Formats: sequence, structure tokens, C-alpha cells
Amino acid sequence: MKFRNPAIGKLYEYLSRKSREAYGDSLLISNVVLNKQHTRGRVLETYLTGEISSPVSFLFSVKKIIFYLVKNLIGLVLSVVIASLHRLSGQRFLIKEGEDCVVLDTFFGVRHLLDKGEFKDIYFPRLSEYLTERKIEYVYIPKGLGFSNPLQLFRIFRILKKTHVPVLTEFQVLKWVDYLDVLRFIFLYPFSIIRFADKLGTTYEDKVLYGGLWNALDGVAIESHIRYLFAKRLVAEKFGKIKCISWYENLVTDKNFYRGLRTVPGKAEITGAQLFLRPYTLMNLFADEQEVPFDVVPDRILVNGPGYSFDSSQVRVSVGPSLRYKHLFDGGLLSPARDNILVVLPYWDHVVCDILEIVRQIDWPKPVKVKFHPAMNWRKYEWMILDKFSVTDESIEKLFPHALMVVGDSTGAIIEAASLGIPVINISKSGSFSHDYMPEIGKGIIWDQVEEVEEVSKLVTQFQKMLEENPGQLKEEGTRLKSFCFSEPTDVLIGQAFELG
Repeated sequence: MKFRNPAIGKLYEYLSRKSREAYGDSLLISNVVLNKQHTRGRVLETYLTGEISSPVSFLFSVKKIIFYLVKNLIGLVLSVVIASLHRLSGQRFLIKEGEDCVVLDTFFGVRHLLDKGEFKDIYFPRLSEYLTERKIEYVYIPKGLGFSNPLQLFRIFRILKKTHVPVLTEFQVLKWVDYLDVLRFIFLYPFSIIRFADKLGTTYEDKVLYGGLWNALDGVAIESHIRYLFAKRLVAEKFGKIKCISWYENLVTDKNFYRGLRTVPGKAEITGAQLFLRPYTLMNLFADEQEVPFDVVPDRILVNGPGYSFDSSQVRVSVGPSLRYKHLFDGGLLSPARDNILVVLPYWDHVVCDILEIVRQIDWPKPVKVKFHPAMNWRKYEWMILDKFSVTDESIEKLFPHALMVVGDSTGAIIEAASLGIPVINISKSGSFSHDYMPEIGKGIIWDQVEEVEEVSKLVTQFQKMLEENPGQLKEEGTRLKSFCFSEPTDVLIGQAFELG
């Protein structure tokens, strides 16, 4: 696997070796650190900064184990409560004996469900309509419902029942014996972590991993094991063949779900859909061929555009339809009157602060609109915005046509903007870790990466001049970038890519 940052590549290879050693114990497939998910345990940040992990004291380890047990036991209780509420809600999916079924394994837009009282597929738009039109049996398998607010989930189940959305949850198929298995997992998992951690050596990588394993121990782990038991029950049901189309971020929940589907050989075919803009820094997004023997890798992977394709001897890889980006192919999108500067912000706090700190020091030629990540509470940054900027919650599809320039970092939205011919200022401060999304195409022409206030001001002047004198070149570079990162989601490509006939 090639990474732009050689240090990330080195860490990836190290964690790949360690996960192969660890996965002989199936409980460790649920560990996010071994899965190369950098958000837990601070492994990536620690490694890149050269920090030395503090020794793990006896008191620290005891505290972590207690917190882990409390969190997971509460999670188990909530899961049982939710299972009872699900039964009361009346929401069920009728499994037709012997009939083949397409399983759409994806996250649900819970907030939209609650606010609007209707389901909207924001990850696979158009796919369910395609299946319905061709009378292909399908069902949604929602990710991430987990053990959220039980009463909130009860309301969601009622909405799904009322709107007749075909949804099959773990709460319908799991049996009481499965919850006893989850209890077994809760008590055995920490011992698996301790045994593996104690076998690590004295290299710098070993020390970073050791600290990461302990720091992440009190994270909730049972959701991934529940996904395994769910999938195991799923293939034991009376379905015919199962074609699983899975939103594929290669999380531990994904790995365990695929492992469960393969407990009945030949029953399920798994397509991992990476139909999103993938940064070059998130290690877990890159499928590890060395993990194929553990049944945790899809049979095939669909990528969002030709630029994301890769060679693999273990997995079929092809270009899929960019379902979430149809708006990029609707010609004539940009408004003649582009009257604002759009700032698009990512999920990560420190990156948001870096961008806003610079943006508020610039004398912009147009009013500035700030678009926060939907999962972010923008009020905590209000002091940085003051009266200078306006905050918007409109979709980027509605915002892009009016944007003269786009400013951001660590978000795929800046690729979308540039692909439309909108100049992009990628603010990435030196010494501050951020996620690298932008391909090299168009750099220095339609987009550029800068660190300081003076560089931003200079780039604003450069882009203004180009917008006035050579807008055709911006459009040309945007088209090149779009062809690299996206694939138009036509019905023909949907059928071919997902092998739906």
C-alpha cells in the first residue's frame, strides 16, 4: 500500500503484521487500534510526532478495565431493553423463504428520520429506486443504531414501520442466547488485549501500540461483536443467496459483519462500496490483503472514481457509480452571480480552529459563509466567527453554485468544489495533523495548499485574476479532477458495478 507520507506507510505495514498475529484470537478483530483506526488510542498522532508513550501504571490499567466493563455492561443492558422495545414497536421485515435478497448494509440518517418522519438514503441514493423498479428484493441493514437512546430508537422503529421501509435489524433476529454470548465477550475481551499487549517487544512501534491498546481499552467494543452475531443469524435465516452491498469504511463493525456472513460458506457475496472521497491518511480505509484469510475483507471493492482504484491479487477492484455526487454531473451548476466565499469545515476540532484562525484575519473580496460538519456543534466556535461571517446549514449542493472560492481542509467537499471549476484554498498548518484529500491534479492552478495568512491573501489575488482573465482553464482543470475522482452514476453503471443484471 502506498501512502504519500512514508511514515504512515511504515506504521501501516507494522500494524498489518501485528493484526495478522492478533487475529488468530477472533476477539481481537473487534480492536480498533489493530484495525488501524487512528481516532482511538492516538496511535497515528503519537507515531508521527515521535512521542514516547508514558508507562502504563497498575492504577491506570485497573481504571481502564473498570471503565470498559461499566460501559459495555450498560451497553448490553440497553441492547436488551431496545430489543424489547423493538418487539413492541411492531417493526419487522418479512423474510421470504428461499428468495435471493440484496442486503444494503449502511448507516442511517437518524437525525433526518426523527426530524422529518421519513427515511432518506444519504449513502446509496438512487440504489433502492433502481432495485424497486426492477423488482429485485432488498432490505436495509442499518449500521450504527447500536445502543443509543432507547426511546429515540423506539420512535425510529415506529417511523420505519409506518413508512414501510424494508429494514432488518439485529433486534429482530438475535436470540437470548446471543446476548449471553455478548456477556461472555465482555469478560474475555480485556484478557485477550492484555495477553497480546504483554507479548509486544521494545521497539518504538511496539511501545506506541502498547500505549494505544491500553488508551483505547475502555472504548465500547460490544457493537462489533453484536454485528458478528447478527450476520451469523442472517445467513442462518431462510433467505436464498444474499448479495451484500456494504458501505465500506473497513471498521471493526464491518470486519465482524463480513466474518459472520461467511459462517455459511457460499451463502453471501460481499461488495464493499467505497463510494466516497478517500483521504490518503486514514489507514483503515485501505483494505489489507493480509487479512483475507480471516474472512474480514469483501469479495470485491467498488471505488468512487478511477483515481482511487488499486491493484490487488486477493480482491476484485473496480470503479463504481458516484451515487452521492450526481449533482456534479448536472451541467450548468455555477451561478453567473457568485457572491460569497464558502468555508467548508471538517469533523476534527483542531483543524477547524486552524482554518478559522486564519480565515478571520483575511480581507475577503466577498461575504464569507461558513459550513460546519453536520456532526459538529458550531456554537463552541462562535467567538471565532463573531459578526464577521455567517453560518449556514444549507447543503453544499445549494451552496456551491454561488461560491466564488472555497476554503477548507480535511474534507472531500474541497474536491467537489474544485471539480466544478471553483478555486479552492486548502489551508493546512505546518505541524498540525490534517487529512490529505486532494490529488495532485490542478495544484497551483485551480487549488493550492497554504499555511499562513500572507499565503492565503496572495492566493486570493491569484484566483481573482484567473477568474477574470482565464475562467476556461479553471473549468478544464476541474473537469480533469472530476474524471479522476468521480464516475457518473448512470443506471447502466449501477447495474454493471453492483452486478444486478
